[in-house]
Amino acid sequence: MIKKIIVNLAINIVALYAVVYFIDSIDYTGGWGVFVFAGIVISLLNSIVKPVLKLITMPAIFFSAGLFLILINGFIFYLTDYIINVLNFYNFQLIVTDRLDYLYAAIVFGFCNYAEKFVLKALK
Repeated sequence: MIKKIIVNLAINIVALYAVVYFIDSIDYTGGWGVFVFAGIVISLLNSIVKPVLKLITMPAIFFSAGLFLILINGFIFYLTDYIINVLNFYNFQLIVTDRLDYLYAAIVFGFCNYAEKFVLKALK
């Protein structure tokens, strides 16, 4: 259980760093701490909010052959951005200038969350 939480947190931190690195219009302030804090927020949202959203949007996920999950991941990233900017914890900020960047970030997080399953399976 602890191993799964640590792997989940580490993958979310790396995914967020990849998003900020590859998408030029997403920026951050606050150093490496923002990645750790955002990784914690994303992990919490993925374990609490995402299952509820999946349940509510199950027909859309089914009829889109799973592509609707990208929108759910984008919404999770939007909530993370909103929570970090509202809390203003140690001046941590994520700066997303274009709405389409949430979709790009969702694709990266989707791949990373998919890879997490293989990492956890290899660690067993």
